Amino acid sequence: MKNFKLIAFLLGMLSISSCDNSSEEIKQANEPEVNQKMYSLGAKFVDPQTYESYQKVDLEALTMKYMGKNASAAKTTLPSSYTITSSPVGNQGAEGSCVAWATAYAAASSLEYNFKGMTFPNATRSPEYVYNQIKIGTCAQGAYVTTGLNLIKNQGVCSWSEMPYTDTSCSTLPNTAQKNAASTHKFTSWATVNKTDLTAVKTLLSMKLPVIIAVTVDDAFYNMGSTGWIWKSHSGKNYGGHAICVVGYDDAKQAFKVQNSWGTSWGQSGYFWIDYSFFAKSFGGAINECYVAYVQ
Repeated sequence: MKNFKLIAFLLGMLSISSCDNSSEEIKQANEPEVNQKMYSLGAKFVDPQTYESYQKVDLEALTMKYMGKNASAAKTTLPSSYTITSSPVGNQGAEGSCVAWATAYAAASSLEYNFKGMTFPNATRSPEYVYNQIKIGTCAQGAYVTTGLNLIKNQGVCSWSEMPYTDTSCSTLPNTAQKNAASTHKFTSWATVNKTDLTAVKTLLSMKLPVIIAVTVDDAFYNMGSTGWIWKSHSGKNYGGHAICVVGYDDAKQAFKVQNSWGTSWGQSGYFWIDYSFFAKSFGGAINECYVAYVQ
């Protein structure tokens, strides 16, 4: 009888343990997988007063230069959707090099292709060249977007083939040959963009001018797969700043298309979207800083 009671007790404990394990498995299965894998960020934000002091984009001058019409006329003839041709999505890996990927790899490469007649892969600019010179502290700590913009304006940026990217070291500085190669691939200038003027942002994109943005990554950013990869609001934990490049828009989606630097297995083959209204919010919206760079 005692043996029977002991066996019954042990079977009961086994059953409880099994139920607990099943509950834990269900809990883990329901947790968003993307939150289990953190990606490298790296954008530092300037203070609001400094940001306001920067030159603001002269849309009137740009539309006359690139389209031969004034800004008002350019805005009224916008297509309902547009995507700029840029370099293929890449992966910044373990370094906090997103600023270099947004300014050099995405934006500068696009300008080389669309305005200087270069073809890929020759048009692809080196994030290694930029990040290794502008990083703050360790390889993981990142940089300011404006530092990257100024470096490309003053020095230029060589091609990927001339200085390939690696995320295993950021201590290698460009040599004389690489700096000479960079010197003919400079930004003419850069300026801030009014994020609240959606038509102006779309006009810049329609002129094949990518828009570089700095955002705060949070849980909603990591979990936007549940909303069709359209980022619509902030929520959850703040993980830090991230620099990325807006390369298009779609009025049907009511969203801007953004090229990320986390590889093609993330998002929609490496891209995602930012809802128009979230993009344009003055306070608490998607955008912390918004820039455009251009060339002759």
